[in-house]
Amino acid sequence: MRLFLFDVDQTLISTGGAGIRALNRAFQKTFAMDNAMDGVLPHGKTDPAIIREIFAARSANDGFSTDLGPVLEAYLGFLREEVETTALYRILPGIVAILELLKKQPNALIGLATGNVETGARIKLERGNLNQYFAFGGFGSDSENRTELVRQGAARAASSSGRSVDPAETYVIGDTPRDIEAGREAGFLTVGVATGTFTKSQLEAAGATFAITDFETDRDYFLASTRIE
Repeated sequence: MRLFLFDVDQTLISTGGAGIRALNRAFQKTFAMDNAMDGVLPHGKTDPAIIREIFAARSANDGFSTDLGPVLEAYLGFLREEVETTALYRILPGIVAILELLKKQPNALIGLATGNVETGARIKLERGNLNQYFAFGGFGSDSENRTELVRQGAARAASSSGRSVDPAETYVIGDTPRDIEAGREAGFLTVGVATGTFTKSQLEAAGATFAITDFETDRDYFLASTRIE
């Protein structure tokens, strides 16, 4: 049994910055703070960790509560609006074809391993009709630590399927070095996808088992490397 755990942003889809805009709006609504994401790089971080990073940068001076709940609630409301209205939303190359192929494999399970809180991940995937492929996953709402949420995704795969999954048959797939590092720390194989900010060389340098340009260009290489027919 092979398990494939996919990141969301810049691995499955691009929302054209919808998440950043939604988080900026959430901080404006909650704390009257403009441009909260300025200077914060979200790549590969969990939603709660990003919010805490903003708190750490601003709270010492602004004196506001660092409770994540109100910000997350506002964020999710704005996120749905931003995702539904952006003209820049797109499913990344080859994704639907590879998910369809993996779904038909009797020896494959597919899930998520994303820093998004689960509701946010589902909102982002809903527009592209991709939630149908992912019955389980590990999310930023499970843990702020990316390695732990990856482990949670694998645990849910075993629970939902009723079958054990060998770490040597588990692939964590993402577009950032943090995806790769978390997968490795969890004891799994890793696949870098250069559809985000980072190149194949950078993902390989981060320790990816292998890296691809995208699932359209390198579809056959991905299938051969993971021994999927």
